[in-house]
Amino acid sequence: MATDTTQPQPQNDSIKHAVQLAGEYVLPGASNLIAGDIKTGGLHFLLGIAAGALLGPVGVLAVKANSYSRATTGQNVLDHFKTAPASK
Repeated sequence: MATDTTQPQPQNDSIKHAVQLAGEYVLPGASNLIAGDIKTGGLHFLLGIAAGALLGPVGVLAVKANSYSRATTGQNVLDHFKTAPASK
C-alpha cells in the first residue's frame, strides 16, 4: 500500500523548522538558505555582519530573528506585531 506524499506531514515541518533554527544559531540567514531562498539568505548574512559591527550581539540577534521569521512564515518580525485594522 503506497502512502500519500502530497500532503506535508506536521512532523516533517517541525524537523525542518528545528534545522532552520539551529542554522540561525550558527549563521545569520541560514534558515533562508535552507529554505532555498539564496538572495534573502545572503542579504540577511550581510545584514548580520553589519548589525554585529554596529550594534553588537543584539543587532545580530535581531537579524537572526527576522531571517527565521521570514523563512518560516514569509513575514518580517515587525509584521507579526502590527495590529489588524479595525473592521467597520
